Amino acid sequence: MDKPDYLLLNRFLQKAVEFLEKGEASPPDFNRFPAAVYTDKGLIPVEKAGFDGRLLTGIERQKELVYRNTRKFVEGQPANHVLLWGERGTGKSSIVKSLIPLFYSDGLRLIQIIELELEGIFEIYSIVEKNSSFRFILFIDDLSFNENDSRFRMFKTLLDGTVYTLPENLLFYVTSNQKNLVSVKHSDRDGDFTRGRDVIDEKLSLVNRFGLKVGFSPFSKDTFLKIVERYAEAYGIKMDREELHRLAISFAREEGSFSGRTALHFIKSL
Repeated sequence: MDKPDYLLLNRFLQKAVEFLEKGEASPPDFNRFPAAVYTDKGLIPVEKAGFDGRLLTGIERQKELVYRNTRKFVEGQPANHVLLWGERGTGKSSIVKSLIPLFYSDGLRLIQIIELELEGIFEIYSIVEKNSSFRFILFIDDLSFNENDSRFRMFKTLLDGTVYTLPENLLFYVTSNQKNLVSVKHSDRDGDFTRGRDVIDEKLSLVNRFGLKVGFSPFSKDTFLKIVERYAEAYGIKMDREELHRLAISFAREEGSFSGRTALHFIKSL
């Protein structure tokens, strides 16, 4: 078990007291709004949010894992914090957004955190606890840390629980291009074995807080073309299939990627 970070815990307590003293702005009405975005101005309600998960091709296994965990969460069963990691443009963020239309009627609401700040977390916790009839996913997109980022230990402590316990109706869903959220280098293994092991364990201690880790690999050309066809149908593009494929491959070579994002950019360019 990790040693308690008393300095960080003390900072949590100080921030909690400051938040309670200043009070809070009126939160969004989650009976009306499916989502909100947290910025330096507080929680901003989002009226139109979500993504059609049926458009996501080539990641059926990943969708099922995330959907199953979320289904358990909205049903009040034990569920895990989720880390979706891997190749850019493969649908990590879109899967999270697709949860809104799927589970909205079950009481699921999404809060996206733009900047990971202590003050914001405490404000969100307070609002989530007061809206106990809903289940909340706190969504952080494209998260990663460098070795000297103070937020690394802060977020690790948040996930592990502090004296300020996580609300039971809240889970973190995070996307990242890095499997471990912070790079593990060959130099971390250099020198004394015990010290090297401690350095690596510290870097892996955050990712190990996520009970469900879902990886995303680069798409093959065939999968990319299937995604193109799916988007073409959704956007009403009428074109000979071979010509559509030819143009799509040419576009992907210019972009340097057979990703789902590239497929969508291509369809929008037609």
